[in-house]
Amino acid sequence: MIGKSDFLLAVEGLSVSFDGFKAVDDLSFYIEQNEIRVIIGPHGAGKTTVLDLICGRT
Repeated sequence: MIGKSDFLLAVEGLSVSFDGFKAVDDLSFYIEQNEIRVIIGPHGAGKTTVLDLICGRT
């Protein structure tokens, strides 16, 4: 079984709002070593916001 410390990146319960609008609501995902993941979605779905939050830019 994989423990939380075995993940390269673990995101749990990520949420952000702008002026009362929920841009991202309770997002969770895990990335293991040597995995490739993509974030897809329509314009304005929050893809860049998620990456900015993970990188500490927001």
